[in-house]
Order: sequence, then C-alpha cells, then structure tokens
Amino acid sequence: MNLHDIAIDGLVTTAQARAIGLGPADLRALRASGEIRRLIRGWYAVRTPDAIRAPWEGEDSFASARALHRLTTIALLGSFEGRVCASHQSALVLHDIAMWRSDLAMVHVARTTDDHTRHRTGAVIHPACGLDPVRDTLDKAVPHHLTVPPAVAVVQVGLRPFRGGKAFPLESLVAADSALHQGLLTRDDLTAAVVLHEGHPGIRAVREFLVHADGRHESVGETRLGVALRLLGYETEPQQHRTVGSTTYRVDQRIKGTRVVVEFDGIVKYLPETPTEDDLSQARRALVAEKTRQDRLVEDGDEFVRVRWSQLDGLQELGRRIEGAIARSGGRLSA
Repeated sequence: MNLHDIAIDGLVTTAQARAIGLGPADLRALRASGEIRRLIRGWYAVRTPDAIRAPWEGEDSFASARALHRLTTIALLGSFEGRVCASHQSALVLHDIAMWRSDLAMVHVARTTDDHTRHRTGAVIHPACGLDPVRDTLDKAVPHHLTVPPAVAVVQVGLRPFRGGKAFPLESLVAADSALHQGLLTRDDLTAAVVLHEGHPGIRAVREFLVHADGRHESVGETRLGVALRLLGYETEPQQHRTVGSTTYRVDQRIKGTRVVVEFDGIVKYLPETPTEDDLSQARRALVAEKTRQDRLVEDGDEFVRVRWSQLDGLQELGRRIEGAIARSGGRLSA
C-alpha cells in the first residue's frame, strides 16, 4: 500500500504513514523525490502517480499559491480536530471565491467555541466570529470543511492589515462580487456580516465598497474596472445584452445614457501563465468570436473602449478615452 492510496483530500499524517510501515527516514526520502510535500508538522500533501501535476501545483503561479494554501488550511483544520474553522482568505479559498491581493502565505482560522487568539508559524488563530461555522462548497457534491460563513470571510479580508501594515478594503468587494456571482451569499448576508464587525477599524471603508457589490461582475478585472468607472463619475450597466439582427450579444459594461461599451481586455483571461497547445487553440477561437461580436456592435453604432490590467490605475487617461468614445458615438443619448 502506498501513501496516495490512503490520502484524504490529498493529505496524509505521520501516524497514517507509520501505520503502513513508513517512518521518518522514508518520509524524508519521499520529500526529497517530490512525491510528498510537508505542510505543517505531521501533515503531508501527496502526489498521485497518474496526476498531471501535484495537488499543490496549479496551471500558473497564482493557482499554485491557492492550491497550496487550500491544502495547508485543510491540514491545519485537521490538526485541530474541529476546534477551529477556516476564516479570512483561507475560507474564501475553500469556497473558491476570487481574491486579488490577499496574502496566501498565511493561513487564517477562527476558533469555534472560545475567544482566544494566537499566532503560530504560517498561521493566525482568531477568536470565534460569533456565528456558527458552515461547510465549504469547493466540492459541490460533498461539502465538508468548516469555515466561517462566506459573507463573514468577505468582510474579514478587507479589514485584515497586510502589505505595509494597511488593510485593503477593495479586496472585500472583489470577493463579494465573486461570491454573489456564484450564488454563495446574498446582499442581506453581506449587511449582517458588516453589522457583525461594527466598531472594527476599517469597517467604514469596507461598508462603502460593499454597497456596490454586484454579482454581474465575472472577474477581478471587471470588478476593478467598475470601481475605476465609478471614480470617474460614470454610471454603468454591467453585462448588458444587445441584439443586432437575429443575434444577442453581451457586453461587460455600458456607460449609461451612451452608446459606449467599456470592457476589460479579454486576452488575459483566455490564457494561463504557461499555456498548452489546447489553451492556445481555445484562446484563438474565443478572440475570433470576441472580435466578431465587437465588429457587429460597432457597425450598429456602438463605440468600444478596451481596458487592460495595467491601465486600470490611469484614471485620467481612461476618462479621456471614454469621453472621446462618447463624442465619436454622437454624444449622450436623450432621456
């Protein structure tokens, strides 16, 4: 019997390894060969022989960071035997909710029954959040890992200080849009989670961002684009449908009262960091379809402003481009 035969969630413990005759020297050899990876004391992730990649490896660096974070979180939950549940970004990872800048090198858990908090290497153990834990939904068929409610985790990531010792409240909006899009929470859930954290430093900024939570945003880029457009003073209509002839198309965001469509550049969302030939083929087909859609809509009178990730911080230039597009389209529409 091999370790991968007894692994659960891709994980084994030293006790399980010992039960099939593998001691410390054997585990060191398996670590050196890359067949297992140590996560926390006494817990290892196991590579399956027929798998394309190890469970801690993703299709790009960010996916790898999420995969490793998920495994480490599950290991930590197992080591506490139900006394803690995943919180903050660790809960978001278990629910497969999008993030942008959260620190995936640190696992966060919350106690399920008491108010003690402490740090350990690679992890922060928080007091109980005040609500009953739920089970994760990453495996839709068999949810099983304990987490704080998703709405609580959404608020938590916008309050937690990280790089430079500052919190990043926009992270709460990124996560909220993703969770709403997946149907994992409601606006009422978000409101209740904000109330739960009243008095916490930074909750005002998180609350102001969450007012704009919108499940129609389908990516981090679209959420950030929505924020940029609001800062420029534009009111938008996300994921609007337009019919040209017999075909109905969907656009990322339309500036209300105009024929101007603003879209997050789709190229980056079609390819992983290290694309395969199949990835390249699918991306080419997607880009051809996207160009056909844009050409049809432009022929029907629309103007497009495409925005790349690197352009989201240049608000003045983005505003000039949008105003130019509005002028080219014939100006603002009458009410």
